[in-house]
Amino acid sequence: MDMSNLEEAKAEIKRQISITELIGGYVRLNKKGSKYWGLCPFHSEKTASFSVTPDKEMYYCFGCHKYGDIFTFMMEIEKLSFMEALKLLAKKANVTLSIHHDPQLDLKRESLYDLYRRLTGSFHYLLMKSSKAAHARRYLELRGVSPELIERFQLGYAPASNSWLLSMLEKHNYSIEFIGSSGLFMEKRKRYIPYFFNRIMFPIRNSRGEVIAFGGRSLSEGGPKYLNSPETEIFKKGNNLFGLHHASGAIKENKCAYIVEGYMDVLSLHKGGIPHCVAPLGTALTEAQARLICRYTDNIILLFDGDTAGIAASLKALECLMGFDCETGVVRLPEGRDPDDILQKHGSNELKKMLKSPINSIKYLLTIASERYDSGTPRGKEEIFQFIVPYLKRISSQIKRDGYFEIIADAIHIDIASIRKDYEKQQRLLPIKAEKKEKAVHITDELFFMLALTALRYYFSDVRNSISVNHLKDEWAKEIYIALEECFRDGDDSLNSLLEKIENDELRVLILEKNTSDEFTLNPEKIIADGIAGIKKRNLLEKREEISLLIKQYEKTEPWKMKDLLVEKMVLDKEYEELRMKEDV
Repeated sequence: MDMSNLEEAKAEIKRQISITELIGGYVRLNKKGSKYWGLCPFHSEKTASFSVTPDKEMYYCFGCHKYGDIFTFMMEIEKLSFMEALKLLAKKANVTLSIHHDPQLDLKRESLYDLYRRLTGSFHYLLMKSSKAAHARRYLELRGVSPELIERFQLGYAPASNSWLLSMLEKHNYSIEFIGSSGLFMEKRKRYIPYFFNRIMFPIRNSRGEVIAFGGRSLSEGGPKYLNSPETEIFKKGNNLFGLHHASGAIKENKCAYIVEGYMDVLSLHKGGIPHCVAPLGTALTEAQARLICRYTDNIILLFDGDTAGIAASLKALECLMGFDCETGVVRLPEGRDPDDILQKHGSNELKKMLKSPINSIKYLLTIASERYDSGTPRGKEEIFQFIVPYLKRISSQIKRDGYFEIIADAIHIDIASIRKDYEKQQRLLPIKAEKKEKAVHITDELFFMLALTALRYYFSDVRNSISVNHLKDEWAKEIYIALEECFRDGDDSLNSLLEKIENDELRVLILEKNTSDEFTLNPEKIIADGIAGIKKRNLLEKREEISLLIKQYEKTEPWKMKDLLVEKMVLDKEYEELRMKEDV
């Protein structure tokens, strides 16, 4: 379907794509009533406060207050501009766009995606065909990386030349300014030197499969063994995981993900028939990476090397992961061994056997702590407990924490009551952070009525024929009425359009919270009727009071004015009585 009108295109895309299914691809959602709930993908939280309301085609987080529709979600989750999100969703919905827009918009990001896509092909071609890459091919062959794996991951080779890449890009008319910000070069003495030379290249992809950066394994002496691209417009190291694009389907199928240390570990597991694995990008696991993997599964197993560095990495990763609503475990490899060693010497069956028996995270922590401290002495027992406390603090579920207390108490032969008491004592002694107290919003009857109208938009045409903005006194109620009126005249009944017209941030949050609740679903006709009647009655009473005061004033000074005032009061009395009688019916 070819679409040239932006609003029509957006509407058609929304008709074709379910917001629940789209967001469900990123966030594990559970249905409760008419809504779906999950952990917010935009901030760290331990209890689900992120809601999706299908009938309103919107999402809202009660924690960080982010909200929107499928377009804003894709912009936030994939770090895209609006046009990029629109194109991506249009492709998913099989909608052809013919919308004209400023060609400069998103040019840099699109150019970077294009450049990295082209370079992936060039590096891969050099690895497979160039005589200068023979030593790179030999290295991969010795590591057991098959041609099929090389092809699957599009591995490549960056030549051992300081000038090759720059010359190639200049030949293809890339500007020197763009080259300087491309994440491919460092500047030294006014010269651009490539980050990657004489390295095996690992394309790093986002969850959509687009290449956003590279990792390089050195084939030379000196310098870092592994090197990643610096951060750019399209790449943030702590927000991405190597191998996720290749692993996502297998993770969902197996309901489990393995986190390994590096690129070669990911390739090794794929070689061994275990594709549901990912790796951080050369650093300790970050909260953003933990949040990312938790979108796909709630069962995460660490598979790090058995050396000191691998144990340290697993401990840091556990502390991060235990703050999320997922089950975590560790496969402990023999000291000094990595997954590839197991595969090379014992085969994939042995590795798969080891992977079937991960250690529960708390038992793994107890094992490491018991190796460091003497569990046979009172001091050692205390040190073991103190070692585990930071991990316990990360757990939001009291039930899960109590279960861990039992495991700890049993392991170090201490009464569980003592464990719990010590933990609670430590929590009480923590410095109390001054929490920001949010000012309670007083919701007047007028504001309640206007908030109800934001959720019951189809009644607004009736309301505007009965009362105007001049009938309102509450400033927030007036702001909502004006925004509703503007939307009505534009023929736009979307919540996003309404929120864009609300300038007050607190009011915007209040509207969102009311629209994601079921407060106005019960007897909406009565809410509307009572709202109109209440405002009309109050205005009639105020007018009656004004006229009564004038009657008293003119009774002594200007009695000839009394007649018209008395007639007006009779009319107001009649209207008020009619309203009151309607309410009594």
